[in-house]
Amino acid sequence: MDKVWKAGVVGAGGAGFPTWKKIDARVKTVIVNGAECEPLLRNDQQLMAVRSGEIIRGLKLVMNSTGASRGVVALKKKYTAAIDALRAEIKGDGKISLHLMDSIYPAGDEFVIVYEVTGKVIPPGEIPLKVGILVSNVETFLNISRAERGEPVISRHLTVTGAVRKPITLELPIGTPIRAAVELAGGPVIKDWVIVIGGPMMGEVASSPEIPITKTTSALIVLPADHPVITRKTRSLEFDLSKIQSACCQCDYCTLVCPRALLGHNFKPHIVMRQIALGLPISESPGITGAAFCCNCDLCGAYACPMNLPVGRLIKQVAARMKESGWESPPRLSGYSPLPRREYSLIPVSRLTSRLGLSEYDRPAPLSESNFQPEIVTIPLKQHIGQPARPVVAERQKVKSGDLIGDIDPDTMGARVHASITGIIRKISKESITIHAS
Repeated sequence: MDKVWKAGVVGAGGAGFPTWKKIDARVKTVIVNGAECEPLLRNDQQLMAVRSGEIIRGLKLVMNSTGASRGVVALKKKYTAAIDALRAEIKGDGKISLHLMDSIYPAGDEFVIVYEVTGKVIPPGEIPLKVGILVSNVETFLNISRAERGEPVISRHLTVTGAVRKPITLELPIGTPIRAAVELAGGPVIKDWVIVIGGPMMGEVASSPEIPITKTTSALIVLPADHPVITRKTRSLEFDLSKIQSACCQCDYCTLVCPRALLGHNFKPHIVMRQIALGLPISESPGITGAAFCCNCDLCGAYACPMNLPVGRLIKQVAARMKESGWESPPRLSGYSPLPRREYSLIPVSRLTSRLGLSEYDRPAPLSESNFQPEIVTIPLKQHIGQPARPVVAERQKVKSGDLIGDIDPDTMGARVHASITGIIRKISKESITIHAS
C-alpha cells in the first residue's frame, strides 16, 4: 500500500479514486474490470493482450494486500487475444480465473460487473467493499505492478478514434495536450470538429484542444460538431428542462432499460422525470430521490427515450443538487434481487453504437509503442477524488521524469503527482504545474 501511495496511483477507469485508500481493506474477491463497455474504446482490451503479465502481477499484489482468496479478470468473450494471453499467465493458479462476459452496455459499471461475476447485488448508495469485493480498472492494476517496482504514474494509455485518419491506442505522458494526441492519430478528417474526452455515453466535450491528458483519460473521440452525440452533451440545461416538461409521455422505457432498476434498486427514471416536469422540490418529492443511485450510463435518454429527451443529463443534475443539500439515503443494506426480465433487457454494444450514429467510426485502433515526448506538459494537481496535491517544487526548477512535484499529507484523501517529462518548471498555479522540456 505504501508503494501505491508513493506512486500516486488512482483508479484509471472512472473518477480517479485514490488506489492506496481502496486497497486498505479486507475483501474476499478482487475483480479486474476489463469490460470496457463504452462504444469505440479499445484501450483495456489491448493492454490485457500485451501487458497481461504486469496486470496479473498487480492483481496478485492486491490479493495479497487485502487477504482475498479469489481473483477474477472480467472481460468480454470477444476479446480473444486478451483471453489467450491471460489464460497463459494464470495457468496453474487456482485462485485466479477469467469471467467471460457478453458485449453489453454498461458491463463495466461496478454494480453490474459485481453481479455478473459473483451474483451479489450491491445495495444502493454503497460500494463493492460493502459485499466483500474490490473492483478496479485494468490500467490501475498495471500501475500497481509498476508502483511495486518504484515507478510512479507519469503516463496514460488511451484510445484516439472517431473522425481521425488513423485511430490509434498509445501511451502518452500525463499533461500532454489532447490536441497532440489527435495529431498522432493523423489529425481530423473533417473541418468542424470537437473532442469527447472519454466514451460517447459518459464522456464530456472538451472545452479546448489544449486540455491535458490526466491519469483518468481513457479515450479521445473526434466527432463533427453537429453530431447527435455532441448536441446532446452541449444543449443548454434550460432547453432540456423545457423539452422534458413539454414532451415526456411517461412511457417508462427509460426505467425498463435502467441497469440499476434491473438489479432491483428502487430507482425509476421515469418517476424522476415526472417530478421534474411537475417542478416539485427535492425535499418534498420522495420519488425524485432515486436520482442519487443513478450510474450515469445515459441509456435512459441516449438509447431508450422515444422522444429523444436528455433523461440521464437531468437526473445527474438532480443528484448533484441532492448532494449539495446534504440528502442521505435511508439505510437498507439487504433484500435486493435482479428483476426476472433482466437477462432479456440487456443492451448489446453493437446496437447502442448504431443508435448513437457511430458505426462508421467503429474501427480498430491498434496499440502503438509511441515514444512521443511533448515540448510542454500541464499537469493538474487534482486528477482524482479528494484533495488536490500541493506543489513541492519552485518555478525555474529543473526536474527529471518521475520526480515528485505535488505531495499530499499522509492519510489525506488524494494522490501524489509526478513530473511526466524532464525539463524546467515554468509555471505553478493553484490548479496545475507546467513543465517545459529540456
